[in-house]
Amino acid sequence: HISLKIFILTMNRINQMNEYLNILEKVDLFSGISPEEFDQMLYCLQAQVKHYGKGENIINRGSKVNNIGIVLSGQIHIVKDDADGNHNIMSSLTAANIFAEAICCAGIKVSPVTVTSNTNTSIMFINFSKVLQVCEHSCVFHNKLIENMLRIVAQKNLYLQERLELISLKSIRLKVLSYLNNFHQPKGASFLIPLNRAEMADYLCVERTALS
Repeated sequence: HISLKIFILTMNRINQMNEYLNILEKVDLFSGISPEEFDQMLYCLQAQVKHYGKGENIINRGSKVNNIGIVLSGQIHIVKDDADGNHNIMSSLTAANIFAEAICCAGIKVSPVTVTSNTNTSIMFINFSKVLQVCEHSCVFHNKLIENMLRIVAQKNLYLQERLELISLKSIRLKVLSYLNNFHQPKGASFLIPLNRAEMADYLCVERTALS
């Protein structure tokens, strides 16, 4: 019975990996790791997939965080509330993006932010400690995971510096132009941004009516 249970769990994990393989190949944390290694890697990282409906909290502010999240489908918002209870959207993430890695790397005991699903969302969680610790099997991909994690944290630091510069701009016009510049396209081409008007106001830290 135990062998059958292990077999079923293994097959379920393989099926999940195959279902999301095209997304996992785009995840920066797994850069340089071959798809053939994914099943063993996800097993070592104790990966599990969870599904959330629109508006559900994935991580609550003040909760303990031990896992890194990978967006497999849908969209999530990372939100921080100020002293007046206003919601400030720190980041909006879609498929192949990761979150909570900075919290885990910093060793913060509880989350300072709330992570919520903006649509129906599928998230893969992996054990952060398993990313940095070489397992007993000495899997070759662990060194690559550590290298990728260091690069991601450095890139996230640069992103936060750019966001600080954005919200420090004096006028709403400059904030909007700076934000839209991130989506620069060939002249005359149209493009979509991942935020609606209210969410964009929160992201830019301005009043919605003033933004309109």
